[in-house]
Amino acid sequence: MDHSLNQENGATSAQLFGVELTPAIRADLLNPVNWLEGLATFARATNLAVALVDAQSRLLGECLNAKPTWRVLHAKVPPPSPSAAGVVSCLFSVAPINPCKCVDNALASGRVVMVRDRTGLVHFAVPLVLGEHLLGALVAGQVFDQFAEQAPLEQVARQLGLPPSHAWELARLEHPVKRATLEVYADLLAILGRTFLQKRYHTLLAAERQAQERTAEANAIRARLLKQVMSAREVEQRRIARDLHDGVGQSITSLLLGLCVAAEASTLDETRARLAELRGITALLMEEVRRLARGLRPSALDDLGLAAALERYAADYTQAHDITVDVVTPDLAFVRLPADVETALYRIAQEALTNVLKHAAAKAVSLVVWRELGDAPRVHLMVEDDGCGFDSAARLLANGTGKGLGLLDIRERASLLHGYVTIESRPGSGTEIHVCIPLS
Repeated sequence: MDHSLNQENGATSAQLFGVELTPAIRADLLNPVNWLEGLATFARATNLAVALVDAQSRLLGECLNAKPTWRVLHAKVPPPSPSAAGVVSCLFSVAPINPCKCVDNALASGRVVMVRDRTGLVHFAVPLVLGEHLLGALVAGQVFDQFAEQAPLEQVARQLGLPPSHAWELARLEHPVKRATLEVYADLLAILGRTFLQKRYHTLLAAERQAQERTAEANAIRARLLKQVMSAREVEQRRIARDLHDGVGQSITSLLLGLCVAAEASTLDETRARLAELRGITALLMEEVRRLARGLRPSALDDLGLAAALERYAADYTQAHDITVDVVTPDLAFVRLPADVETALYRIAQEALTNVLKHAAAKAVSLVVWRELGDAPRVHLMVEDDGCGFDSAARLLANGTGKGLGLLDIRERASLLHGYVTIESRPGSGTEIHVCIPLS
């Protein structure tokens, strides 16, 4: 017996059009781990064996709740060999009257196909179809739909090299399941398969859309940050050009003019006087070059570490802008942090002090760096000023509009090292920036 159950509610093909299955989605839809809970519940409720197979009848995962008679007979069945089309013979049919093509027929018809083999064991195949994609089938059964017949069962046992009496004793212990009941079970399995496929497919689509949205958002952020980096680079290059022109350039011009005057001096005393002036100009020029070099990359950061570099920068900052900067590094005097962490914290401190100069109208700044040891070692940087403050919540919302780029730069530098930044500020109450970066 091999025929389709022509029932509307037995059809598993979801009415979906334009379904596109990537290899990853197809693999997920046929992953036996995802089906295990639902199929195990079905097997317990119906006391049928059930298995998931692909479109070529290959078993995916394991056969759940295998029945005793089938298990004994199947153990002696030769391993299935694929046909020319790659289709494997049916796992559930141990002695087919004709080659069992239940999965093939179910997928071709889109309906449940029920089959009985020569032993009297019955199984059915529920097609798994999503849109126009034939994925595989759920196969269930391994039961008798009427009382087992001794003669054909023992004949099959002899052909397989089994004791006929043993096969018959097992079969007599299995109570038959009526054909009408099997049809109901087939309907239930069809509903289970259809529901799972549709729900899982839409879940995967939603996850894929979210991943695409996150990727698009990340690309937008990356583009915005790249634009900000380029803008900051242009600003920095303009500053360096201005410093070179206004400072170094003027000093070199003065040095050149002084050399010309010294060359035309008529007496030795006049020459010496001119050279003394040139020595002073040269000293100022060297100091200006050192200042520019420290601004680009402080040698103290490489040679002496973060604590020394911050103290030197704070001293130059105080002298240049008349804003007192108190640097406290309780346990960093003789400790070096990872180079990327030291660079990030130095640049963050620079950016924070630049913000103080531009916006805070502060008189004093406290800059504290300390380590937190333990199972998850971290380093903290706290920058606190007594300036005018601002609405930190509103500033964070404005970061995407080109405002508060200094704070955004601080956050990005910290996030690159898996750290975080908290900012507390209110108008009239100063600002506190806390940076935490893991050391592991």
